Amino acid sequence: MSTYELIAAEVSLVFVGDNKVLPVLLNPLRRKIQQVSADGIYDTRACHHVLKNK
Repeated sequence: MSTYELIAAEVSLVFVGDNKVLPVLLNPLRRKIQQVSADGIYDTRACHHVLKNK
């Protein structure tokens, strides 16, 4: 059985899109990220760019 560590979470207001929050969550992290689990709203060029750089 594998376990995973949650390293970032954000609760945003209803008018803030989830994909806008991803860079805010990931940019400050100083560690390598092996996996991100998210729904289809994160399938944007901006999110892919942030993830590629991490």
